[in-house]
Amino acid sequence: MTGESAGFELRDHTADLALYVWGVSLPDLFLAAGDGLYESIGQVETDGDGEAVRLRFEAIDHVSLLQDFLSELLFRFETRGERVVDMTIESLDDRAMVVRGCSRKVSISDSILDREVKAVTYHDLEIVEADGRFEVTIVLDI
Repeated sequence: MTGESAGFELRDHTADLALYVWGVSLPDLFLAAGDGLYESIGQVETDGDGEAVRLRFEAIDHVSLLQDFLSELLFRFETRGERVVDMTIESLDDRAMVVRGCSRKVSISDSILDREVKAVTYHDLEIVEADGRFEVTIVLDI
């Protein structure tokens, strides 16, 4: 997948699912991880216009911000039946992040849900910079 500024790949992991993510910048990495989380669940389709959301996160480092961000997306999916789309990162520093997007209801009839993701783990979670891009492998508890 050379030449792509960001992306993700699902990989098998013992009793879990690993999500390998890359991006040329940290915002690209975070947004690709969000896309990868939804893809790990399946083909998650939405309907309706939805409503604008602004998500704010504070944590001790980028790794914790990423875990908190993905956990919030999963929480909204599981408890509210929502998918956050059209996300942009308004700000990101060492300890805080603000994400804007649109929260839309998931259309169960139009979606193909492959698996239940129970949690975004901290297992071996580390963001590394290599070959001019950021990379991370996220283990999802399924």
